[in-house]
Amino acid sequence: MSNEQDFDIGGSVQGGDGSNINIGGTQNIYYSSQPESSSGGDGKPRVFISYSRGDGEQFATDLRKRLEAEGLTLWQDRDQMEGGVGWWKQIADALEAVEFMVLVATPAAIASAVVKKEWRYARQQGVCVYPVQVPGLSLDFAAMPKWMRDSHFYNLEHEWETFVNYLKAPCTVPKVPFMAPDLPEHFVPRPDKFDPLKRQLLDADFDNPVAITTALKGAGGFGKTTLAIALCHDEDVQTAFDEGVLWVTLGENPNLINKLMVLYRALTDENPGFIEIEEGATKLAEKLVDADVLLVIDDVWNPAHLRPFLRGGERTARL
Repeated sequence: MSNEQDFDIGGSVQGGDGSNINIGGTQNIYYSSQPESSSGGDGKPRVFISYSRGDGEQFATDLRKRLEAEGLTLWQDRDQMEGGVGWWKQIADALEAVEFMVLVATPAAIASAVVKKEWRYARQQGVCVYPVQVPGLSLDFAAMPKWMRDSHFYNLEHEWETFVNYLKAPCTVPKVPFMAPDLPEHFVPRPDKFDPLKRQLLDADFDNPVAITTALKGAGGFGKTTLAIALCHDEDVQTAFDEGVLWVTLGENPNLINKLMVLYRALTDENPGFIEIEEGATKLAEKLVDADVLLVIDDVWNPAHLRPFLRGGERTARL
């Protein structure tokens, strides 16, 4: 593009109080046997076991046998994959089918890019993720995402009956929202624009989010929206903002109440029925408290339209 120098990151927007904000080991999968039972009699798999081969394979194998003996149907990462089908498609299909992911929490699993991808996709599908402890292995909780640190880690030596009962009950967690559009079919990366923006949103190690409000400015047609979409699809970004990637497109004359309701519904699975913009902005801000969320506000024509989306969320980044 001949005028890329006119495409800027940064600037300022006006906050909700009227002040200016200056912005500157591959794993495989197979389908297990499916015994008739109250928890799997329809032939549908119920549990997916995620683990790292490096330090969790034997534990996962033993766990699978114990769960099958309880009448649960499972998918589990193993060596027997369907030939001719991509490995990730098979895993994604499994995660779309099950209600629970059991995460064998070992140091290698917590560090594994594949396991991270599995638990991220599971949460986006509304799958309950249950971490389980492995005896004799210590974990670095500081290296875990916030949602995992806040989760209960099951000790199966003492909580087996409770654990199994939860797996036989319905999973009722909301989906972690991912609202970004798909990347264009012929997308061409632009690292000179992408990398500086990514560095603003993530810490130096690309592990944790930075709560910042920043803006992409430029004339129409310079690829601002496409750059924002690419950022949302980046795996480091999705891992860091592990409580959701929200997207709202405003346009010249937006229905702000409707836009606020869409975001609120994505976070809660509830239909809020806002009557006024002020009410919607307040309710959305309440749901963003302590949430590691990336909120992209696209196609902004009027700074006044931004204000309802800039409230609350000390851990929320806005683009």
